[in-house]
Amino acid sequence: MSARWLRYLWAFVFSYAFMGVSGAQPPTDHGRFAVEIRSTDGLGPSNVTIPDASNYVTSSLFYGSSLHRITNAPAGTDQPSALRLEYKVEGDTVFITATVFYGDFDLQNTPSSLEKLRRQTLATHSGKLNDSVVFPELEQVGLEPVTLRIVTAQSESPYRPLTRSDAPSVQMEYAPFDRTFGTVTLHNLSSKAVNAFRVGSSDETGSGDGMEEDKGGLPMLIAPESSYQIRMGVPHSGRPVKGTFVEDPQPQYVILQSVLFADGSYEGEAQFAAEMAAREFGAKVQRLRINRVAEPILADGSLNDESKIDRIRAAIQQLSTSPDAETVAQFHAQYPAFPEDALTKAESYLGRAMKSENESMDHLIQENEPMFQQNRQRLTLARWWTAITEDH
Repeated sequence: MSARWLRYLWAFVFSYAFMGVSGAQPPTDHGRFAVEIRSTDGLGPSNVTIPDASNYVTSSLFYGSSLHRITNAPAGTDQPSALRLEYKVEGDTVFITATVFYGDFDLQNTPSSLEKLRRQTLATHSGKLNDSVVFPELEQVGLEPVTLRIVTAQSESPYRPLTRSDAPSVQMEYAPFDRTFGTVTLHNLSSKAVNAFRVGSSDETGSGDGMEEDKGGLPMLIAPESSYQIRMGVPHSGRPVKGTFVEDPQPQYVILQSVLFADGSYEGEAQFAAEMAAREFGAKVQRLRINRVAEPILADGSLNDESKIDRIRAAIQQLSTSPDAETVAQFHAQYPAFPEDALTKAESYLGRAMKSENESMDHLIQENEPMFQQNRQRLTLARWWTAITEDH
């Protein structure tokens, strides 16, 4: 990705939403309001769209370099490690609550690891359309006040790019959704399932970046002669010029750059497809290795689930994430339709996928461990393991 197209979402580092009612589903409406988060370091604003649902709270999380600390904080001020802003709509008013957290947390397992930390709710402020909302209370914990503005969810000038598909068997449409996202719809016109694809944005010179989507352990991503929708972030970039933020022109095109089919063939840019294939192959190899070390532990009747979990996690951590020569050779043999040089350049993605699979499984076990303890009679570790491995 060229530096020119790096996103300037300076503060909206992580966002998530949770339901206030058990079993509630995320709303699908566009919502009426968004919160504009203004930068304090000369960069452009970011936006958070708020669904119109009384039982739904949208949140954004600030941590690391996005926590702007004041230089003259009172002596002895306990410095928070994260700031969460929660947004909720009631009628024509947006309510915003600021909460700070103290202590280290796992960035790979957020928000559940965050919930274990000591916290302090600072204040709740509200505003209506076009109002500014400020949190001076942040100074009490050594942070610069955050300035927010309530805006419409829909941009006055929505991003409407031209579209192009470099994969003839899959056609693409783009529609604006809100200030933050657009909706990409892919139509698989072929008789083959799609396992992964890459969509990119580009200007007239061809420079740009892309996002990828894969099947994530499902049998396929897009079935033959079916359609698939995904949200794509509206591309923004820019730079401070003499203290003023200047935004770059948005890319003229959204392009379906490459498609990887379930039979190992591809359409579009070969290098992108080879990289997607390497990630898919590396993840599959590592899942098989994880299963091999887990099976004898799961079958050991002398161990309870807690002991099995400890041993499985330890075994996963000992697994190599470096592809050996045999794995690399199998990868090349698996995709004979690809140019050899594209597969060679993509080999580094094998190890990245293997490492990611190790980390994902470890976090998945850790996150679900309390569930086994609370439901010993109905859910065993072996039953859960069978369910997740069948999905993969």
